[in-house]
Amino acid sequence: MNRYRKHGIFLGLLTIFLSAVLFPTFFPSHVPQGYPFKKIKLGLDLRGGSYLILGVKTEEALKSHMASIATNLRAELREKKLGVLRARQIGKNQIKIQLASANSIDDVKAYLKENYPELELGQEGATPNDPTLLYQIAKKTEIEYEKNSVTQAIETIRNRVDQFGVAEPTIQKSGEDRLMVQLPEITNIDEVKKTLGSVAKLDFRLVASESTPASYTITLPAKSGGTVTLEDEILMSGDAIESAQVEVSPRTNEIEVSLKLNSYGAQTFARITEENQGRNLAIVLDGRVQSYPKINEPIREGRAVINGGFTKAEAKQLSVVLRSGALPAPLTFEEERTVGATLGADSIRKGVQASLIGTLVVLIFMVFYYKKSGLLAVCCLLLNMLVLLGALALLGATLTLPGIAGLALTVGMSVDANVIIFERIREELRSGSSVKTAISAGFDRAFITIVDSNLTTLLTGIVLILFGTGPIKGFAVTLCLGIMSSMFAALYACKLGFEYFGLRNSKNELSI
Repeated sequence: MNRYRKHGIFLGLLTIFLSAVLFPTFFPSHVPQGYPFKKIKLGLDLRGGSYLILGVKTEEALKSHMASIATNLRAELREKKLGVLRARQIGKNQIKIQLASANSIDDVKAYLKENYPELELGQEGATPNDPTLLYQIAKKTEIEYEKNSVTQAIETIRNRVDQFGVAEPTIQKSGEDRLMVQLPEITNIDEVKKTLGSVAKLDFRLVASESTPASYTITLPAKSGGTVTLEDEILMSGDAIESAQVEVSPRTNEIEVSLKLNSYGAQTFARITEENQGRNLAIVLDGRVQSYPKINEPIREGRAVINGGFTKAEAKQLSVVLRSGALPAPLTFEEERTVGATLGADSIRKGVQASLIGTLVVLIFMVFYYKKSGLLAVCCLLLNMLVLLGALALLGATLTLPGIAGLALTVGMSVDANVIIFERIREELRSGSSVKTAISAGFDRAFITIVDSNLTTLLTGIVLILFGTGPIKGFAVTLCLGIMSSMFAALYACKLGFEYFGLRNSKNELSI
């Protein structure tokens, strides 16, 4: 009896612990501050929200990266006084460097070899009249950067999602160049698309002058209407921004976005405004000129302003995407849908209702057919569900509508294991075995059958977890945890109940 008492104490402590784990789920409004456990997370199909599949244009990410390298390289070579006239990205993966003289070609090549080992020399000018160098990025680096751009897109999107205040968003890869985004309780999908889909690529370029060669210009649409012709050289990009805030201009009383530049950006901006006084500097966001104010004097305090007739909502959205950083590449919205909160609540109600009705029918049958042993099976089933829900809470798993179906399936599998055991015990009793021998033999004979059937189902569930997504994965997680908890309840707790309680009827026979 001491052994039984120890096992009983173990089950009691386990029950108390699991009850504490599930306390936030059952009584969320009574959870004290600092409580170590959290309630079970609900999936998008139960809570409502937005679901999107996004494609990442990785080739555009590489082009943007090469343009950034060209911008930095131009500034560095000029600082080294190596006589660089221009450095610009061309094609998908190349940079063309135009020098003032062929005498500096060797020095420039040595500098790039030391500081930009990922660039490979492709072609150079053959005459003093054409002192140019053409570099391209190494193929291995190109592939690696395109892969990293997807990871970078995930982090940028996560930073933007944080601005929504969304609890427990899901942002993950879905294939080589696609992302899956789930935002519980956010159903305004148009606002989500505007915030997530904005690349927020910010460039600072000079407005073209009469002396600017036409081949060195680019014409872009302006936010105010019409087009503006700019020099194609990017003087500074959005990576120089430290923060962005919505403000009201004290002069014009218009809403604007104030930018604070980091130390590199402040130095660069000061140099740009000092060297180009009297010219117009255009601020370009995602290929559209926001404004192009005239540079009257050097700006050394590390601040800039974007204006252009913003509404408060537009300015707020712009500040969000600028603070979170630019996406490495444009996104395409390949799939989108919303789940209303009402539908989610209705799904929960119907799913729980169906599970409870099914469970109640099973429990009545077990008690009616197997008497006191059936009552023990009911207690083991309740323990099984407690273990399963506790495991979901502890592991941080997300319960989906298919997951509720997994809970109902777990009830059936648990009862099935009890039925197999009870029928084996009945067979032993009919053959004349004693109660103790019948119980022991019944569990031994049922053990292989139960383990074999559950193991094959468990392996199937593991495959679904590894390769499934969304609802399929939610169902598989619940299924696998349910299999393990039902085996524990049937093979351990149920046997302990027979040995501990005896379960005899008035004739001193096993009530089964």
